[in-house]
Amino acid sequence: MPDSETTVTVGAAAPEGLDRRALDSGQLAFQGQMPATSLVEPRDLALAAAAAAGIYDPAKDSAEEALKKCVIVEGLTEVIEKMAIHDEGTHGAAALAEYQDGFFDADGNRVGTVIGSARVLSMAPHMWQYHQSRTEFEGGTFETHGVIDGTAILHGFTQIFQLTGKTGRFAGKAGFMTLTIDDPTQRPPRYQTSFAMA
Repeated sequence: MPDSETTVTVGAAAPEGLDRRALDSGQLAFQGQMPATSLVEPRDLALAAAAAAGIYDPAKDSAEEALKKCVIVEGLTEVIEKMAIHDEGTHGAAALAEYQDGFFDADGNRVGTVIGSARVLSMAPHMWQYHQSRTEFEGGTFETHGVIDGTAILHGFTQIFQLTGKTGRFAGKAGFMTLTIDDPTQRPPRYQTSFAMA
């Protein structure tokens, strides 16, 4: 399995358990001019989680007090480790991708594992996907779901998933997670992610 420091050479065979199409997906980012990013600051993500939980009203509550009630994890790198794509070679809508990704912190330490699936809803003019997954950290687990614009991701725009805490420090909490392509030249590409729950 690739780790946070592994780079797969262009033209090389895909590692076992990783569909070859996953290797080159980052290259699609170069088909058009890269726009400005749409990164969401972790603080703002946390305030959104607090607002959704009903513990923060921007019109009357202290943002700093609301942030103290949130779990914020930022600066993670998400790396695709395994992916199987089930589409009978059609490359179209209804394709199902099943994947395992690793989360790594800024020091390259593996801190979490996500097991999930993505169902392609449509291919044109944008590739819309429905994702659902379960993520396990040492301190707890949460589930993720959402409809995202895969084309927008490949052009550098951030997408946001909804989270539901299940166990440990995430139990009883809900929030949001960002997903932004980080290095599309990697095969498979790397993603930046942060999440916040309240």
